[in-house]
Amino acid sequence: MSVIGPSCSPPSETSAGCGCTAKTEPGGGKAAGMAVATAVAAAACAACCVLPFTLPPVVLASAGSVIAVLDHAHGLMTMLSIAVVLCAWGWIGWRSRTTGTKIRSSVLAAMCAATVMTATAALWPVMEYAAFHALGVAKKPRAR
Repeated sequence: MSVIGPSCSPPSETSAGCGCTAKTEPGGGKAAGMAVATAVAAAACAACCVLPFTLPPVVLASAGSVIAVLDHAHGLMTMLSIAVVLCAWGWIGWRSRTTGTKIRSSVLAAMCAATVMTATAALWPVMEYAAFHALGVAKKPRAR
C-alpha cells in the first residue's frame, strides 16, 4: 500500500487489471484549435489583402460627405459662431466688471483666437478666390 495515494493492483482472474483509469483527452480539442487558427489566419489575410483596396475609398467617401454637409451648413454655423463669440466677450466683460477681477491673459488669447477664426469663417466667401489663387489652385468665381 502506498502512502501517497491509492495503488494499482496487478491483473488477476477477478479484476481487469489496474484499478486506476487511464486519462483520456477529448478528441475534438486539436480540431477546434486548428479551426480557430485557420479562422484567425483567414481574417489576417483578408485584412492584409482587402483593406488596402477598400479602406481608402470608404474613408474618402465619408470625408467627402461630411465636407459637403459642412459646406451647406457654413452660413448657419458662421452666424452661430459669431453669436457665441459675441456672447462670450460680453460674459467675460460682465464677470470682470462685477467681480472686479482682471481678465487672465490665457482667456484673452483664447478669445482673440476665437474671434480671428470666426472672422475668417465669416469673410471666407470674400477671400476664397484670393486664397486659392495664391495657392495656385484658382477656382473660377461663382456666378451670382
